[in-house]
Parts: sequence; structure tokens; C-alpha cells
Amino acid sequence: MSQTNEQFETLLSKYLDKSCSLDEVKELFSYMGVPEYQERLEVIMDKQYKTLVPGAEIHDVDWEEMFGSIVNDRKKTKVKSLWSTILPIAAAIIVVVSVGILIWANQQQKEQKSLTASVKKDIAPGGNKAILKLADGTEIVLDGHDTGVLANENGTKISKTADGMILYDATKTAGDETSAMAQNHLNTLSTPSGGQYMLILPDKTKVWLNAESSISYPSVFTGNERNVSLVGEAYFEVAKDKQHPFKVKAGAAEVNVLGTHFNIMSYAEEGQTQVSLAEGSVRVDLGNDSKVLRPGQQASIKAGSSHISLRNLDIDDVTDWKNGLFQFDNTPLDQVMRQIKRWYSVDVVYQGAKPDLYITGMISRSNNVSKILALIEETGGIDFVIGDKQIIVKKAKGGNHD
Repeated sequence: MSQTNEQFETLLSKYLDKSCSLDEVKELFSYMGVPEYQERLEVIMDKQYKTLVPGAEIHDVDWEEMFGSIVNDRKKTKVKSLWSTILPIAAAIIVVVSVGILIWANQQQKEQKSLTASVKKDIAPGGNKAILKLADGTEIVLDGHDTGVLANENGTKISKTADGMILYDATKTAGDETSAMAQNHLNTLSTPSGGQYMLILPDKTKVWLNAESSISYPSVFTGNERNVSLVGEAYFEVAKDKQHPFKVKAGAAEVNVLGTHFNIMSYAEEGQTQVSLAEGSVRVDLGNDSKVLRPGQQASIKAGSSHISLRNLDIDDVTDWKNGLFQFDNTPLDQVMRQIKRWYSVDVVYQGAKPDLYITGMISRSNNVSKILALIEETGGIDFVIGDKQIIVKKAKGGNHD
């Protein structure tokens, strides 16, 4: 029995660290039908989290239902990362707020729980929506458009694939007579509120474009550099080419790379530009300031500043949006609500002062907005009302947050 207990604790630890394989997750959940392991789970969770948040209580979890949700979601979702599939649906979502509340959420309770006010409407999540603007001014609405070749531009075939992305197949090279002209004739891919899209550039660089974002680029890369410009947020997997550095212009900053994976967030409403490095190396330039990033570092530039600040971070916190996740790590509520605003294409209205809450948790972006808001409501002190393309945020009755 001790060996079984040890295996259970090992599997649980790996689950919490996001390092379980699917077989190990199945094995872990096979223990949940035995009452002693449900009790043991509560003891382990209590030991791990009570030290962080004194007075926290751990609620029961419907493990069978949770596992069923995980497996079902895995069948529906096409993503590369196992954990990008498992974690969005896992009901064991931890929410930590600045006042020291920790909730181990009960999936069954959350599904039965309605928002505190009378909710007459819900709002579906965003999806693959974008507009492609060609160099000649032609605009192509991609959502709903047939797959196949969309256009031919300067020898580059532009196609929409069956799995919903834009692919540039450049047959010309830098030595072609028309390629220099193509470099100055830009294409722009733009996503609306509630939209996202994936793009493969002419050099085979992969770009994931988040909601309310746009990227401009030539149909053929020529010369000594590969230059693009970004507004909003995108994740890049840059094709390696030492002879032709890849440069991204975002706000006042310029990011220089040879071949690497990184995220850039440059929404005007966020008041800053952030460059977060997943692998490789990038240099961020801002006037006379320049910083070279290592994997797991983030460069931040506040609007109007001439200084670049660096910090270490968990790269998943800023890149999991491309895998279909909201990932919050002590994130201010107003910043959380801006992400919700962009993804669900809604207006957010605060009734009274903005609550001083900081949210930590993870949940799938494929949920309707009511699921996200119910999770945040579990922290206490805050209520939401869903209207027609609008979310009202207000202090809960009897709540203790300003």
C-alpha cells in the first residue's frame, strides 16, 4: 500500500507541475474512485497551499467528471502540447487574490452556479477571424472564405489552408528583378475583436496573431533583412537565416532576431510593449537603450519611456493564449478584463471603483464568457452582469473589496 501511496503522490506532484503524460493522468484519475485517495488528495493540497494562504479551504472535486471533461476536450482540440489540451478543462483551477483567498473550484458547483445577477444572455468565445489586405488594396475576409489559393502576388502564392491559416509560398528569390518592388508592397493581416489567426510568412516564419492585432509584411523578403511591423500581440517562431536577420517593429521598440521563438504584446491600451523570449536570443532596441534577452526573460517598455526593463517569468504565462488558454499569474483584474474584452468582443463597464483584485488561474478560451466570470466571482467581493455585448463589473453585496 505504501508503494501505491507513493505512486499516487508522485503522479499528483507531476500533475501539479504540468509534467504528466496522458497515461500518467489516466493513472492518477484511476485513484479518484477510492475514498481514501480523495481524502489523501485534500490532505496533500491542504499541506501545499495552507502555508501560502492561511485559512484556505479545499472543497470536494468531482474527479470522474473532471477526467471525462479532460479526455473529451483532448479529442476536440488540435494542439501540439499535451498540457495545452489537458489544463484548459481541468476543474481544479486555483484562484489566488490579493486578500489571500484560495479556492479549489468544484466543477459541478461551477456549472450549477449562475451569475449573481439575472443573466439573460451569454457570450460565445472568439475564433479564427481575420481580414487580409493585399498590396493592391484588395481586402479578403478570411472567416467563411473557401480554402485554396486566394491570390498570386509578385510570384508568391497566397493560400488559405484547410486547418485555417494563411500560407505564403514564395517562389522568387532576392535576385529576381521584381523582388525589390515586392519588398515595398506590403500585405497586412488584421484580426478583429474576438478573432485570431495563424500565418506562415514567405520565409516560413510562423506567426500566431491574437485578437485586435495586425501584422504588415512583404509578399517576398528581399535585401539584407526581413522586416515586419506589429500592432497588438503575436507569437513568432522565426525561421533561421543568419544572413537575413528578422526584425519586428512594435511601438517604439524594434526586436532583432536570427531564429527564435518569442511573444510581443504591444496593445496601446496596455500602456507598454512587452517582448518575452521562449527560446533562442533576441535583442530589443529602443533609441539609445538596448537589451539582449535570454529564454525566460521579458523586456518591458512603458509608453513614452526611453528605458527597457528586464524581468524573469514563466513563458507559458504570456504565450498560452495561442494554445487556447487564459493564463493569469497575479494579474490585476482590470488587465484580465481587457483580455476578456478583446477575446469576447464586448465592452467592459465598471460600476463604481475598479476592484483591487489580482487573479491567478488557467482556463480554456473556448468557454463562454459566463464560465470565466463565474470563476472570477469565486474569489469573492465581485459580481458580473452580462448584457448585450457588455459586461458590467460591480462590487458584490457584502463584499470587502474596494
